[in-house]
Order: sequence, then structure tokens, then C-alpha cells
Amino acid sequence: MFDRLSGLKNILWAIGIVLCLLLLFVGFVFSAVTPYHGDADPRTPNLNAVKDEKTTVNVDSLTFVEPDGELHQLRETADAGEDYIRSAVFLTDSVMIAMRDQSLTGGDVWSSESGSLPMGNIATWNILYSDGSKISPVDACMITKPSVLFICVGSDGLARVKKEDFISGYEALVRGILAASPETTVVCCSIPPVAEGYSSLDDLTSDLANEGSEWIREACREVGVYFVDVAQAVRSGVDLNPKFAAANNKSLNAAGIQAVLGYLRTHALEH
Repeated sequence: MFDRLSGLKNILWAIGIVLCLLLLFVGFVFSAVTPYHGDADPRTPNLNAVKDEKTTVNVDSLTFVEPDGELHQLRETADAGEDYIRSAVFLTDSVMIAMRDQSLTGGDVWSSESGSLPMGNIATWNILYSDGSKISPVDACMITKPSVLFICVGSDGLARVKKEDFISGYEALVRGILAASPETTVVCCSIPPVAEGYSSLDDLTSDLANEGSEWIREACREVGVYFVDVAQAVRSGVDLNPKFAAANNKSLNAAGIQAVLGYLRTHALEH
């Protein structure tokens, strides 16, 4: 009799263990195939929420060097190191788009989806933000608040825009960025030349690139932001050094980008 009760007890225990294991298995399968719908950040930034936190700002006061009519050009310094480049944000057009496409800076690089930022349309620029959304550079700065922003634009559509429109558009862009992110230090870069023999429908030439760089200098004097002549790092004579030219003879290849980044490291902001 005792042996029968003991056997029945063992059978019941075995059935119980099997049922528990079966329930655990069902629970595991259910959790594995059921998506989590908890709280998540929206893919597109809520710009209105960010803007509501801002107070009215006097744009004319938002400079980190006084607009005294002088050009505040970055001169040669000790090597600031990789962290200096990695911590900065770059806004670039097609000439330096390899920065983004080949992830050469170690940090954020902003440009349009195509990599082109025509100067004639500067007021309507949209960059591809890190979350995949398309927003203006000003809104991107309002969200990201970069400590240093290098602006490397000016070549796209340069031959199609008048000097006055170029400078006014460039100044508006910089002032908008400073208004959106007053703590950001803006450094404007010169326009690299094109390689000898470059020929395209955009009519860009090395002489025109040099002239555009002068317009950028004027904008920097007016607004009171830093200027750095990165074209010096990749120029050979008046043209782009062939070893730094991409296949189109206009854009910089990886070696050209590295030359520019090296120049920025040795012509750094000093605080």
C-alpha cells in the first residue's frame, strides 16, 4: 500500500514538473515573438519642444569674437589631437562629403542626403540628421548644441550666385546657428580649389574658389566668427594637388580630407 502511494506521489510530482516546464516554454516563446511597445524617442526631433525652452535672444550679441572689422584667422598651433576633431561637428558640401561617407572625423558630419548644398539655396538647406530626419542646419544646432562647428561649404553652385547674395546668405546661416546655439564656437573654412583640368557644368574654377573664400572672409569679419584657410593644406600652386583629388577632380578624396583634418588640428582654437 505504501509503495503504491509513493509511486503515485512520484507520478504527480513528475506531472507537475512537466507542466511547469511547459508553461515556462510557452512564456519564453510568447515573450520572444511579442514586440515591445514601451516608450521610445520619436524618430523626427520635436523641434517645437526645443524651441519652447528658448527665450528671445539678441542675435547681434551672439558672437565669441567681437565683430571689430578684423579677420580672426586661426594660426598654427600645437597639435590639438584626435579628440579635438572627434568632438566637433562638420557642416559640409560635396567637396568634403567624404568626411561623412567614409566616417573620417569620428564625429558628426552634416550635409544633405545627396551631399550637395548649393549656395543659391542656402535659406532652404536641409541636412540628413543623425536619426534619419531632414532638418535645417540651424535646427540641428538647436538640438545638438555642438561645442565647435566647422562650416565647410561654398563650392556648390558658387558660379551661379552673386557676391552679395553669397555673403548675405552665409551671414544669415551663421547668425541663425549662433541664435539657436549661443555656446557653439563657429569656425568657417575656406573653399579648396579644383584639380587642373576640371571641367563641369557648374563652371567652378580654382580662381572662383579662391574668390569665394574671400567672400567667406568678409562674412567672418562682419559676424565675428573664426576663419581657417584649409585650402592651404591641399593646394599645389593655384590648383588642388592631384593626390588629394577624387575621381571628379573637384571633391577631396580620403587623403585630402585627412590633410584638412591635420591642418585643423594644427590650427586649432585656443581657450
